[in-house]
Amino acid sequence: MTVHRAPPPGAPCAVPSEAPTLGVIPLRTTHLAEPTAPVAGPVSRVGRRSLLPDALALAGLVALFVAVHDVTNYLTSPYWLDESWVALSRRFPVGDVLVTTSSSPLGWTLLLRLIPDDDHLRLLPMAFQLCSPLVAYLLARSMRWPTRGFGVLAGLTAGAAVLLLPAQQIRHDLKQYTADALVALLVLAGAAWLERGWSRRRLGLLTGAVPIAMLLSHVTAMVVPCLFAGLAAVAVHRRQWRRLAEIVVAGSLAAAVIGAIYFGVARRADSDVMQRYWADNMPSLSELPRYLVRQLGALQPALGAPVWLLFALAATGVATLFWRGRPATAVAVLLMPVVEVVLGVAKVYPLMELRTSHFLYVVLLAMAGIGAAGLGAATVAAARPGNRSALVVAAALPVLLVGAYTVHIAPWLRFDGDAPGISLKTGMAREDVRSAVRYVRANHDQRDVIVVNQVARYGLAFYWQDLPVVLTPRPNTVGWSVEFPDAPNLLLAPTGANGIRDTLAEAVRRAEATGGRVLLIRSHLNAADVAAWSEALAGYEVTALTGDVEPVLRVSPRP
Repeated sequence: MTVHRAPPPGAPCAVPSEAPTLGVIPLRTTHLAEPTAPVAGPVSRVGRRSLLPDALALAGLVALFVAVHDVTNYLTSPYWLDESWVALSRRFPVGDVLVTTSSSPLGWTLLLRLIPDDDHLRLLPMAFQLCSPLVAYLLARSMRWPTRGFGVLAGLTAGAAVLLLPAQQIRHDLKQYTADALVALLVLAGAAWLERGWSRRRLGLLTGAVPIAMLLSHVTAMVVPCLFAGLAAVAVHRRQWRRLAEIVVAGSLAAAVIGAIYFGVARRADSDVMQRYWADNMPSLSELPRYLVRQLGALQPALGAPVWLLFALAATGVATLFWRGRPATAVAVLLMPVVEVVLGVAKVYPLMELRTSHFLYVVLLAMAGIGAAGLGAATVAAARPGNRSALVVAAALPVLLVGAYTVHIAPWLRFDGDAPGISLKTGMAREDVRSAVRYVRANHDQRDVIVVNQVARYGLAFYWQDLPVVLTPRPNTVGWSVEFPDAPNLLLAPTGANGIRDTLAEAVRRAEATGGRVLLIRSHLNAADVAAWSEALAGYEVTALTGDVEPVLRVSPRP
């Protein structure tokens, strides 16, 4: 029997060429050495070079965002009614946040408190809006494409489509709608990330992110079930029963968290008044076909292209997700509009409304961008391997589609709320309670009587910040209001001509007794309000003291 002795310490280790292998591949003689510092340099440079195209693409999307959005105008324009009460919520203690958050997600309301400048609160919705095209880029980029460069192009196509969407130009108000869109895209990107490399850790991270998402956007309660349903459907199709069990457990935990946050916080805003407000956007089953046709026609300008074309490209995008190995993500996308239709018919969530369904339109454009890239990838797949002409055509196709879309939506670029050729006029351009409040604050004296219409009270309380206010519950759409107990010469006029007439008569009586003036601040007037005020003011002499969108009026008895 041959005995092999161990070599002495420090001796080179040699493996005989005919060494016994016990059924494994014979080992080759290999000299291992500690890597030296010069070796790490080129490797790290290669890593940096591999990330450079993606970094440049993301930087390009950020630059494009600044180019197509009038950021300065968004940060300097006054807040309109729906923004005023959100901004005003910052004035009250954190202990009142469950009341003042109203229909806004709790986390979104708390984040708003982190912005130091009251005039720059729109930075929050804009931050979510900026992140949406970046996440759309990552979603498209993470898929398998013919070449690495084509993957970057696919990401840019999806990101640019989301960024250029005209509906994005009107979503800078202090509401959570841009957060809704970002959460929906993050859910889809998370699904694609999990499909790219399945692991319990990734599934756990996605499940752990659900409470954060739910605190930022109530849409989470709609899109997360779509995610888990897509994962479960694919697991069943592939007969991956152990994976299905993991999905069911994770989905159950996510559902429990969503239910706790919804019924513990979000449900407070679901009042009868809010239900009546959205009643026209919750059709019955028999009304559904006509409602959808009407809504799609009304939404087309804000989508920027014929609806049929966007749907065709989005359907191609969903098919591309299936084709490129992201079937669960594709199923999640398909389920999102189905869930919204069901909730709309069930009178739970407004259906196809421009604001509340903003997340769906952003997802639609992201899918359309992926679809454009998918058409290019199909061109490469249909050609012979190595055919450079096919690669050129494949790259040109999404570029041309994005270019045509940009030309078509050009009037929307840097939209300031009121532009020629665009019928929509935003609240930011129609309302300016800030100028009215600041004028009255600077020019009134103690003898003057100030009359304010009901909804202008939020803007008055926000912009006149040294005026004491008291938070009071109120059965309106937001569930709360404010009173001004230390301002006896400030009168709040009710709605309706009779109530307005009585308030004006009382204001004139007080002003005559003190030798002061009656100063009127009004905001957010609809057609019925205009008619009521015109009727009530008919017996008075009315003089505009400012030339703003919503001027301050001096009301005096006729001589």
